[in-house]
Amino acid sequence: MIERLRLHWDQLQARERRVLAAGAAAVLVLAVYVLAWEPLVDGRVRLQGEVTEQRALLAWMEQSAREVQALRGSRTPQRNSGQSLMAVVDRTARAQGLGTALERVQPDGERAVRVWLKQAPFDQSLRWLDQLITAQGLRVTGLVVERGAEPGKVDARITLEAGA
Repeated sequence: MIERLRLHWDQLQARERRVLAAGAAAVLVLAVYVLAWEPLVDGRVRLQGEVTEQRALLAWMEQSAREVQALRGSRTPQRNSGQSLMAVVDRTARAQGLGTALERVQPDGERAVRVWLKQAPFDQSLRWLDQLITAQGLRVTGLVVERGAEPGKVDARITLEAGA
């Protein structure tokens, strides 16, 4: 096959050889452009766009982290001002509208209490627990929640412990 091509090449005139060589060079340059250069340039442009997006995301995340740190610093827990843990739990539960659902509060050692809620509104219960954690500095060390008889109501057994 190569011999046939070489024989055919030798039979061509010098002018035909130059035209064929120039055409082959043009095809080679076009192939390099289409197969290598253009994909590299397109990839670079695409990656530059992604870098810009990622930088914007990083700036947003850093700003959000600063806001979270500021919020954490501003939410210093109020200590119980001498009230017993049972009194704090009872007072805050009633303030959140859980007085009728508060079935029992009993001490569990010196620094913890157990709380039983019966048919408590789920959303109010979560707000109450959030208040105990953030504003009172308590920790939830045990939590069992079961679906109540009515939609949106729960029965819960919660163990709360005073923070350090």
